[in-house]
Amino acid sequence: MKLSLKVLSVCACAFMNIQSASAAALAHDDLTAAAAGAANAVVAGADDISAAFYNPAGLAWQEGVQAMVGSQSNSRGISGGAAGSGDGNMRDLSVFAISWLPQGGSWGVSGSIATPYITQTNWNNQFAQAIGRTDMQFQRYSLDTFYRVNNTLGIAAGLDIYDTGISLASNASSFSASGWSSVGGHIAARWQFMPFWMMGATYRQGADVSVNNAAGDSFAMTLPDELTIAVAHDLMDDEIRLELAVKRSTWSSLQDLTVENNGSILQSLPTNLKDTTDASMGLTWFWRDRTQLRFGYSYLQGANDLSAYQPAIADLTGHKLTTGFGGTMSGMHLDVSASYALYPQTTVTGVNADSYKDSLLTWMFTLSKTF
Repeated sequence: MKLSLKVLSVCACAFMNIQSASAAALAHDDLTAAAAGAANAVVAGADDISAAFYNPAGLAWQEGVQAMVGSQSNSRGISGGAAGSGDGNMRDLSVFAISWLPQGGSWGVSGSIATPYITQTNWNNQFAQAIGRTDMQFQRYSLDTFYRVNNTLGIAAGLDIYDTGISLASNASSFSASGWSSVGGHIAARWQFMPFWMMGATYRQGADVSVNNAAGDSFAMTLPDELTIAVAHDLMDDEIRLELAVKRSTWSSLQDLTVENNGSILQSLPTNLKDTTDASMGLTWFWRDRTQLRFGYSYLQGANDLSAYQPAIADLTGHKLTTGFGGTMSGMHLDVSASYALYPQTTVTGVNADSYKDSLLTWMFTLSKTF
C-alpha cells in the first residue's frame, strides 16, 4: 500500500505540472461513453470494446466477438471578437466498433469508425479579413490486429484512413470538397507490470489529407502525430480504478488553412498552431456487479498562439468535468456519459485581438454486446 500511494503521488504531481492539455484545435477525444465518463484516461485500463479506439492492445484479453454502436450530441457556444458572437455548434456524431478473439487464442482483429477531429465555426464574415465559416470533419476508419504475448503483455498494430469533408467560406471565396486521406499507421501496447498496476501506450501517425473540388481548387494538410502514455491502478480489491494519461500531439504541422489552384492561393487563413501535451485523469467505481460509475477531469489548453489567435479554429484554455454510468441489461451493456468543457473569457492579441470565451457540452451513449 505504501508503494502504491507513493507511485500515485508521483503520477499526480506529474499531472499537475503539465503545461498544456487536451482538446487542442480540431481534436475531439470523446469517442465512447465509457471512456468519456472517465475523461478519456483509459489507454492503460480499457477492458471493454472502447479499447478499439484508445488502445487496441487492451482487446487481447477480451475473448469472443464484441460489437459496439454509439451516438453523441454536442452543444457549443462561442463568443467574442469584433461582432461579439459566433456560431460553434457541432453536428451529432456516431461510432462503431467490432472485435474478434477466438476462445483460447492469442491473436485477434478489430475494426472501428469514429470522428476524432472536427470543427464548425461561423463568424458570419464579420472580421476585417473575412474569416467567415469553417467546417472540417475527419471520420477515421481503423483496422487492427492484436496479440497477447503472455498473461501480462498485449501488443497491437493497425492502419487508419480518414474520410474528410472540408468547407471554407469567406467574403473572398468559398471552397467545399471531400475525399480520402493517405493511409496512416498506429501501434499500441498494454502491460500489467505488477499486481493492480497497468501501463499503456499508443502511437498514431498523422495522415496526409488532400481534397479537390470540380473546379480544380485544392486543400491539403497533415493531421498530427499522437503519442499517449498512461498508467492505471486498481484499489480496494479492484473496486476502484484510478487512471492518468498524457498525450503529445504535433499540431505545428498545421500552420494555415489554404486553398490553391495551380499554385495560386485563392484563400488562406494563418493558424500558427503549436504542439501540445494533453493530460487527463479518471476514476471508475465498480459499484455493483457489471455496474460502473465514472468521473474525470481534464485541464484543457488550445494549440493556437494567443498572440496570433485564429477564431476559425477557436480553441482556448479551459477545464473539463466528466461523469458516466455503465450497466448490463438484457444481455447488452449500456454506457452513458456527460462532459462539460468551459473555456473562460480570454484576451488575445494580434490581428483578431479581443476577448473570447467558449463552452462545449457533450452527451453520449453506447451499446455493446459480446457474442
